[in-house]
Amino acid sequence: MNMSTSPDDLILCQCIFSIPQDRDLEIPFGELDNGENLSRYALAMSYDHDQLTPFATKGDRHYYELLVTDTQPEKLSSLDENLEKVVEFDRKSLINAGIPGLAFPYLTLTEYSPLVPDLLDAWQDDQGSEYVIINQRDNWQSLSHFLSNNNITNHQVFHHLKTMAKLWKDLQKLKCAQTLLEEDNLGIGDSGDLEIKKLYFDDLDNLPHIRQLVEQWIFILEENNQTDAATPIKGLMEKIEEGKIDEIKELSEALNLIHQQAQLDDLLDENEEEFLIPPDKELEELADQFDFDEAEDDQEATVINNGENIDEQPTVVLPMTLLSLAECGMTDIGMKRSHNEDCFAVETKINKRETPQGIFCTGKGFFLVCDGMGGHAGGEVASALAVKTLYQYFQEHWQDELPEEEIIKEGILEANRVIYDANIDKGNLGAGRMGTTVVMTLVQDNQVAIAHVGDSRIYRVTRKWGLEQLTTDHSVAQAEMKNGIEPEIAFARPDAYQLTQALGPRKREFVHPEVSFLEVKEDTLFLMCSDGLSDNELLENNWQSVLLPLLSSKANLQEGSAHLLELANQINGHDNITCILARIKVQPNLEQKNPLL
Repeated sequence: MNMSTSPDDLILCQCIFSIPQDRDLEIPFGELDNGENLSRYALAMSYDHDQLTPFATKGDRHYYELLVTDTQPEKLSSLDENLEKVVEFDRKSLINAGIPGLAFPYLTLTEYSPLVPDLLDAWQDDQGSEYVIINQRDNWQSLSHFLSNNNITNHQVFHHLKTMAKLWKDLQKLKCAQTLLEEDNLGIGDSGDLEIKKLYFDDLDNLPHIRQLVEQWIFILEENNQTDAATPIKGLMEKIEEGKIDEIKELSEALNLIHQQAQLDDLLDENEEEFLIPPDKELEELADQFDFDEAEDDQEATVINNGENIDEQPTVVLPMTLLSLAECGMTDIGMKRSHNEDCFAVETKINKRETPQGIFCTGKGFFLVCDGMGGHAGGEVASALAVKTLYQYFQEHWQDELPEEEIIKEGILEANRVIYDANIDKGNLGAGRMGTTVVMTLVQDNQVAIAHVGDSRIYRVTRKWGLEQLTTDHSVAQAEMKNGIEPEIAFARPDAYQLTQALGPRKREFVHPEVSFLEVKEDTLFLMCSDGLSDNELLENNWQSVLLPLLSSKANLQEGSAHLLELANQINGHDNITCILARIKVQPNLEQKNPLL
């Protein structure tokens, strides 16, 4: 596992920089000389110094734009190095760490990626100039070109306008609402979703108003023959002029109603024949084709309802209780690694008692898998530290009921602190810092809590639902898909499998554990594993033969685990392999005195 990638090709980027108005323009980068350049960034094309004009002037600063190439994409950026110095994520701390104000809105809007460009690097020089490097838009077409050259529905148009309205709210706070008022700054990316090229700062003496946003919409729609869509937007403008809409929240709510109506209209247009109601005569003829025996139907209803309205009948719900809890954990070095950076922990406590109604169990299970990274013993140290810290933490913070979500998250963040402090003590820097993923399952009778950071996974297998992946990888590709990018596009990225989350390399502010709670209502097999087992859809393609049989009480989980490791070495084998199997069997709680709800 690796937190970074080293692409062979140069990376094309956009450089946005600002200089004080009283300073003469100097092009900050040179061109590549025979493929070599002394600085990290080089001009991607030749620029005429006299023709390079600012794309904006705000306050006392000019703003320019250049196309550059990143000649050292594998190297830690200045931004990443400076972020490591940040203690509190506020403006003063960022400035003290050397991060320019030009970068703040990009940092704040990271959740909007890919709508807002990703911030790749940022720095400032001694003369007051500020620089940010953002990703260059590929296969990007202007919104006007997209509207005029594609046959799209009204509800698709309103979807893009809703996206702008949502972004406007945050842009206003950052004094960057002008971003959505520059027509050539709006476009559609590969995914078919709205994307902007760059951020524009507002004129603080004349801040943009939502009236201008709606005027922009009307202009774009009418200019590109979207007259049907423009009509309801003009209605919004009338409400603004009447004072009925004055805030972005009100505009968003009104636009949402328009969008919903457009979706319904499109649905009716597409299925017009299905929504036609036949004349009465045709309905009568259709009814005559069926022979209902009303007396027989009434008799059947009497049997079913037993003289009562069926909606008023109580529903018998038998609560489930634990019958048994079995587990097994195994790890293997794999076929190509010289040492094992995985680490795991398993601990169960079972209490059984017998009553005239049967055998009843209470139990606790602690299951943890960590997949380390860092090399030269760093990865295995990180994973071992995480296992030790989490085990000790839950010995103190887990008694007779499952811990609450915040307690679970705090335990994971404590493990992050321990590894991070070890990195600092050893002087590990940037990409050289050790780290680890974590997946954890806590079982309390038939109640379960799961948590994870990174790309190790938790699966669930039941007879009713088959194989279910309960965690989502914290990777670049998954982040892209969460933002609406098609899977084939997201996974085609060279950094698709790069982790966005891990324990150890960064401070707690950058770690966001995911926690969820489940109730086991049927016999269930939980599988926790590192990516040495889950890669290449091994489990998705083989679960019926290797996992489903393990639901049986007669199945040996130790043999099942060994089979999984053997299969992973045959199909994958490129990485360490670790798995934990936990089989939970349940039964109706016959001791429950009143099962009627």
